[in-house]
Amino acid sequence: MARTPARAGAPGSVSTLALAATVARRFHVEGMTKVEIARQLGVSRFKVARLLSTAVDHGLVRIEIHPPASLDGEMSEELRARFGLRSAFVVVPEEDGVDGGRRAVARFTAGLLEEVVTPEDVVGLAWGRTISVLSAGVRAPLHCRCVQLSGALPRPDVRESAVDVVHRIAEATGSSAVTFYAPLAVPDAATAEGLRSQSGIAEALAEHDSLTRAVVSIGYWAAGESTAYDSLSPADRDALTAAGACAELTGLLFGVDGTALPDLADRVVGVTVEQLRRTPDVIAMASGLGRALGTAAALRSGVVSTLVTHTTHARQVLDLPEPAPRAARRPAARPSRPRRSP
Repeated sequence: MARTPARAGAPGSVSTLALAATVARRFHVEGMTKVEIARQLGVSRFKVARLLSTAVDHGLVRIEIHPPASLDGEMSEELRARFGLRSAFVVVPEEDGVDGGRRAVARFTAGLLEEVVTPEDVVGLAWGRTISVLSAGVRAPLHCRCVQLSGALPRPDVRESAVDVVHRIAEATGSSAVTFYAPLAVPDAATAEGLRSQSGIAEALAEHDSLTRAVVSIGYWAAGESTAYDSLSPADRDALTAAGACAELTGLLFGVDGTALPDLADRVVGVTVEQLRRTPDVIAMASGLGRALGTAAALRSGVVSTLVTHTTHARQVLDLPEPAPRAARRPAARPSRPRRSP
């Protein structure tokens, strides 16, 4: 039986495909806008948009994405899909080793901030080794507001304080800085509450309600891998480990399944889990070896929207098995409720 030719003007007709090819060339090759094309052809811009879709659907236009050699596009997409992230970037370090990976992640994140931050943004900045490296790489005039996310603790491998890092980035980018002097964590909740209520600290912490972006580092709950872990007493470390701590973000702890743990939160002077969850874009940097479990836990928390890491670390995260369902991990018994009478 002979095939009936497609009606002129139908989605697959020769005339429609010819017009779609014309529109696609002007849009993709010549760089014309949809409005300009619509004006030239005497059609609506909505018609132009439909013709561009037709060109793709019928193979007249083939879209290929070729990430730069410094980025592993396949692993980036795999991480994004697995953890439901907005974006994931897996960079290929130029130098081997832990320091090489950290530098690659920090430099990429510095460039990312230069691309996405606008003068209307309120950008929260954490403190630590990777953030310190990042602070040396941001140079574009962002003209935003830079806000310190948490207090800090002395570390021999980080020369700059949290205040120094925020001021350095603000000065380099023509931005304003909101900082405060306080430790990351204190021995008890009463001391933390007293610090939070002090003039200057209270005003700075109030800025966390206005964050539009935040930049944090993911720490793993182990010696040398978490600023908070290293600052606590052995008894505190053991208690928090027993409570299930696995990942740390600015002194906030998360279990292996991403559950936020309250055990240290009332002693931290800084941003809260709720404030980070309300922040539209939380960019997390992850690097190092043997820290994959912490990174996966942080990504499961739902706090992180954008991840920047390097190839070795990304592979370790992707190779991890999924955690057992929460019910299978014997949660602590809760007191039973009396049954209501019918």
